[in-house]
Amino acid sequence: MAPHLIFFTFGLAFLSGVAFAGLGLSAGAVFIPAAILFAALYLLRADGRVAALVAAIMICGAGYYAIADAGYQARVAAFPHTGTITGMISTDPSRMLDAQSFYLRTAAGTVAVTAGAYPPFRYGDLISVEGSVKRPPESSYGDYLAKEGVVATVQAERIALTAPNAGNPALRFVFAVKDRIHAAYVSLLAPEQAALLSGVTLGMNNDLSPAFLQDLSVSGTRHVTAVSGLHMAILFFVVFSLGAYFFSRTFAAISGLLIVGAFVALTGFSVSAIRAAFLVGVASLAMIVQRKYEPRNALVLAALILTFANPKVLVFDTGFQLSFLAVLAIIYLKPILMRAAGGEDRNGLFGLRDALAVTIAAQIATAPILIVQFQNFSLTAFAANMLVVPAVPYVMVSGLVMAAVAAVAMPAAHLLSFIVAPLAGYVIAAVTITARIAVLFDPDLGTLGMIGYYAVLFGLIYWFSEPQPVTAPEMIKPYVR
Repeated sequence: MAPHLIFFTFGLAFLSGVAFAGLGLSAGAVFIPAAILFAALYLLRADGRVAALVAAIMICGAGYYAIADAGYQARVAAFPHTGTITGMISTDPSRMLDAQSFYLRTAAGTVAVTAGAYPPFRYGDLISVEGSVKRPPESSYGDYLAKEGVVATVQAERIALTAPNAGNPALRFVFAVKDRIHAAYVSLLAPEQAALLSGVTLGMNNDLSPAFLQDLSVSGTRHVTAVSGLHMAILFFVVFSLGAYFFSRTFAAISGLLIVGAFVALTGFSVSAIRAAFLVGVASLAMIVQRKYEPRNALVLAALILTFANPKVLVFDTGFQLSFLAVLAIIYLKPILMRAAGGEDRNGLFGLRDALAVTIAAQIATAPILIVQFQNFSLTAFAANMLVVPAVPYVMVSGLVMAAVAAVAMPAAHLLSFIVAPLAGYVIAAVTITARIAVLFDPDLGTLGMIGYYAVLFGLIYWFSEPQPVTAPEMIKPYVR
């Protein structure tokens, strides 16, 4: 069997085992899908030893998840639910009008803390907290906290600063830069434009009005102001498409990665942003080294690394799922869309045709996840994203340049704001208009519906892909005796 096929098959089997366990099957119950897989491979005349090994690896994946989950549950049970909690604030606090929230790293594990708005705390502050301590709930929010490694939640009643500035100096610097950029936006732009820039470049949504947040959600463009895998994937490939129109593919790919890297840094190197950026980085490898490689193997490798680090990511990290599906669609579905529109070598003015194909492919691949997770999917989301997404890189880059100039020459930054403001205004207008004409579509897909959707999508991709030198029956030859 070819090495690349061995890696893909065994890696996919391990990931499948992790996914089955994460969805609620016990390690023992995973023997059932493993036995079905073994039987299917054997009926396809695969080597019995290979089929048995693939099934065993699937069971190992389930066992790995079970061991990790048992360790997490033990930490939750061992966390003291009374008394004073002391630790260091490990994230940049999220601030609302009357509250602030952050993660607190303690000796017994990470705690999600919600406190009053005053006094405001910062990353790296050592604090002591007293309040209502609860275990993560049995809900989707509890699954999210488990994925983040949070062992308890605290509604602070009394909170005191023990010592400031105890965190990593590099992260303190990043968060200080983030605050300066936000202040520059507020001073140079209208409130709604500053709020949009803060969301697009910093992942800060506290300044966005409830009405505009609703418009983002209804129009299907919520991802542009979120630290999401979908946003990361689309951002990179749109920058790549536009950059490749003027420069080399290598330069365009590196530029895209630098912008994604800057976004990750400005989020304070949040774990979710790092996961999404890593997946995009692996997928962009061929563009930088200009060599052919197996994209499916690269994606499986990225998924394996992230799953080994945290097996709950595979099932409970929506951002990971969105970025994985978006990258997969951009690699396999976008070329089909480009050929249907007249050829892959015709990228349109400034590469916009290629950028639109990226956006549509990502939207098609992620639609079921968006429907299930946000229950606010719009049939007009494709049109909205075609209007909004190609403008996002320009808004992001011009906004960051304006903020950088503001640090040394405020008058020059005011001049740049006359470029940034219309770009931000265009995005706001496009979101608002498409939200008004949105056609909501929220079917109850369920698990079978999602499986059916992706089965049809993968079938269409296989059918309309360019002919490959290896036919379907030949693909199983490496397994055959």
